[in-house]
Amino acid sequence: MTLRISTPARRVACWFGLGACVLPACATALTLHVSAAATDTPADAQATAATAPTQANGDIGLRAAVAVLAASKSRFADGNVDRLDIVLGAGTYRLAQPLQMQIDPSWRGTPVTLSGAGANRTILSGARIVRGFHAPGTNDAAAARLPAAARGHVLVAKLADSGIDDAGTFERQGFGIRVTPAPLELFYRGEPQTLARWPNQGFATIASLPGGEKGTSFTVAGAPLDALKAEPELRAMGYWARDWADTMLPVEAVDPSSGTVTLAAPAPTFGMKTGQRMVFENALSQLDRPGEWYLDRASMTVYFWPPAPLHDGDIEASVSNQLLVATTASNLTIHDLGFEDTRGNAIEINGGMNVEIDHATVRNAGSVAVWSTASNSHYRFMNVWNTGEGGFVVFAGNRQTLGAGNVSVEDSVIHDYALRTRAYRPAISLSGVGDRIERNHIYNGPHAAIVFNGNDHVISGNEVDHVARETGDTGALYTGRDWTARGTLIEGNFLHDIGSPAQPKATMGIYLDDQGGGATIRRNVFSKVNQAIFIGGGRDNLVEDNLFVNCTPAIYIDSRGLSWQKGLADDPNGQLRHQLMLVHYNQPPYSTHYPSLATLLDDAPGAPKGNVLRRNAVIGGEATSIDMRATPYIHVGPAFGARDVSFVKVMPDAQRSTFADLRIAPSSPALHEGFPLPMFRPSAVTGTGKQQAAGHE
Repeated sequence: MTLRISTPARRVACWFGLGACVLPACATALTLHVSAAATDTPADAQATAATAPTQANGDIGLRAAVAVLAASKSRFADGNVDRLDIVLGAGTYRLAQPLQMQIDPSWRGTPVTLSGAGANRTILSGARIVRGFHAPGTNDAAAARLPAAARGHVLVAKLADSGIDDAGTFERQGFGIRVTPAPLELFYRGEPQTLARWPNQGFATIASLPGGEKGTSFTVAGAPLDALKAEPELRAMGYWARDWADTMLPVEAVDPSSGTVTLAAPAPTFGMKTGQRMVFENALSQLDRPGEWYLDRASMTVYFWPPAPLHDGDIEASVSNQLLVATTASNLTIHDLGFEDTRGNAIEINGGMNVEIDHATVRNAGSVAVWSTASNSHYRFMNVWNTGEGGFVVFAGNRQTLGAGNVSVEDSVIHDYALRTRAYRPAISLSGVGDRIERNHIYNGPHAAIVFNGNDHVISGNEVDHVARETGDTGALYTGRDWTARGTLIEGNFLHDIGSPAQPKATMGIYLDDQGGGATIRRNVFSKVNQAIFIGGGRDNLVEDNLFVNCTPAIYIDSRGLSWQKGLADDPNGQLRHQLMLVHYNQPPYSTHYPSLATLLDDAPGAPKGNVLRRNAVIGGEATSIDMRATPYIHVGPAFGARDVSFVKVMPDAQRSTFADLRIAPSSPALHEGFPLPMFRPSAVTGTGKQQAAGHE
């Protein structure tokens, strides 16, 4: 194995013929050219790392390039190399194990770049192609469970024939459970397929609870229990007691005679309630439509009903838990790459700083697209979809010192981002201090689009639509239950078509839950969002210069800290007061940065004080819904209505959803009385800009 290296001219002269530099400043930039066609065994990688960069007449495999990186500590530390570029040629790089990029602290100042030929041309894949599909044999005992309608359509393949001997493990998943990699998943022409399930669409509902609400047994009307009883690894997913907490659990027993299904203990977190939604999955007996599949784990045999005639390469199965893991990475840039088909997180950035990922795609990740604990890092122009447990998870900033993390997620498109666990797996989860979410388009999600915690974040210029489609008691933007989490600015966003028609009053636009507060919400546009801004008993929120069209109500405020949630506010050992003590709320920097927080416990802490509403425009719908006990604490300033705002485009207000429909006419009286034009501006990545977000090819 040899290595093709590009080394630009040295910055200062070296003694000719001596092979060494007189001055340490005569460093070079080292470029490793990687080919998808190169052999890339561990032995190849070891040999390449041992000789690089002394040989220079060939492309190397990706594993070899990372081995060179790991072996280059001395070259970086002594200044012989001041930059490393790993350039991946076009093609698909199939990884059974993640790339491990461990950046040694001794050369953190050296820039490292990992790049490709474009996000749709250079692909890092965690999948293997599954070949050898054929009709089930007459001696296939499992195939006897197939429905009559599926026979003649379902094909089978042995995973071992495609080099796959590990299907992963199923673990409980869902609300309050640590995220673990998904088991093996099946993809057809790049799209995830559906594990055979009942019912085929939507949910069934729990009819009765023979073991009570704290038990593990339930009944479901119309379920095919005789067939389900024969399923060896049947699972059940449900919103067992709360419409915002779903859990997938193994089924322990099915009793057709009594109509009872029993889950494996322990019981769901909040117990179970009649009328709640659930679905069975992983049942070969329910494989009855194109696109469904099942894995017999005992024989490692896949059963699949293809949507169309199969061609070589159509079917892939995920094998790698991650694709890229960077540890203590600093000055790392990743661009023009596609990441796809992994069981766990596609990209993990563990610690470090100054990491940038741009013009990249991530799809078909069993967990999340990007998990990051780095600081001073930026994730831009990315296209993320078909993920199991969310899009981006970012932890950055110091909540004790209020030191900013300076991490941003920008100019990206994120959709269909919670396919495994549905609730509290947002497109972007942000925790820490001083981070930004700007100019993204987020859509098609069952629960929240953005969940944020911490201090002094900026959420600006995003378009969010068609989220909170399956769950209740959630918001497109969600935070709460922390008095110390303050200072976040939510500005210039466009939220529209939020929630589910089946639960129109159970979802919100911006949801400050359980006495959360200290936010500034201004110059946003809301269209067709019930309870567009929901303040759940919190204080010190400024809501100004927002435009609401057909929102009922536009702004809701309650006094829960004085009523049904008074115990949470008053409990000296409760969550809210415990968080105060953790950050020393009455000492600098908190006492100086948030003066009203320092005196909170002496100022009726459960009262929704300090909330200000002013210069908001409400067209259609209802302006405000304020709890009677909250009213004395709320300052309501001037507001505008339908007579004050007119639109350039003439159409029924109830039909307005696009931003173009909501352009305010210059003649509107509100503009002459201090109401500003909306800040939101459609960008290359909102609406129709997915391809530009994915790569600049």
